[in-house]
Amino acid sequence: MNFWQGQPTLTVVGWILRASVTVLWLMLVAKLMGQRETGRMNMFDFVVAITIGSVASSHLADSEVPMMGALVSVATIGALDIIFAYLGLKEPKARRISQDESITLIENGQIRYDMLAKTMVNLDDLLAGLRLKNYPNIHDVEFAFLESNGELSVIPKSQARPVTPADLGIPTEYEGRPVVLVEDGNIVLDNLERNKLTKDWLLEELVKQGAGDVSQLAAVILDTKGRLYIGHKHRKTANGQDAR
Repeated sequence: MNFWQGQPTLTVVGWILRASVTVLWLMLVAKLMGQRETGRMNMFDFVVAITIGSVASSHLADSEVPMMGALVSVATIGALDIIFAYLGLKEPKARRISQDESITLIENGQIRYDMLAKTMVNLDDLLAGLRLKNYPNIHDVEFAFLESNGELSVIPKSQARPVTPADLGIPTEYEGRPVVLVEDGNIVLDNLERNKLTKDWLLEELVKQGAGDVSQLAAVILDTKGRLYIGHKHRKTANGQDAR
């Protein structure tokens, strides 16, 4: 049985092999294309994703479609996307081919109705987007942009900005980010080394907090203030039942 070639019928094993190879191939291509494709997509990214999905599914729906041609097509489309992304990093003019520029919908506190018409965004959609950004009052908005990925970004007026410690002249300390030290009963040694901590220190701290058996811990997280959060896989409740 040659599941690579088109043929009138395929066995169950043949379909399984086709699906498995396709998924692995798509994962590889997506990895090479980068995380940009899995975030908010612009129009070019959307076209690439739709095309790859259509091509990849062709040989999964029809046994007579050769598999090799679809995989080569997917790789070619992925390579073109990588080339356009690279050119966009080096040359702004090339970037405009695959990525639209931001469009100003509100400028100096005034709605640009001409831009609403150009982008086919109605007033209700604009107001809804502002509410989602926590700006229900249009008087609080200085600028609003429709970004290339279709998302609305807002620059509020200075009087409407949330107060920050810098505005009040309050000094703050560097916080960093939380670090996972134990995950699903396994000590994450790389994170310990990266933060200049030792396994002995971790085990000693866990014993102090009554959690000496690492295998029974779902997670141990070191927060930005140096405190340990300890999550247990199973813990008895007052009713004697397991709580997760």
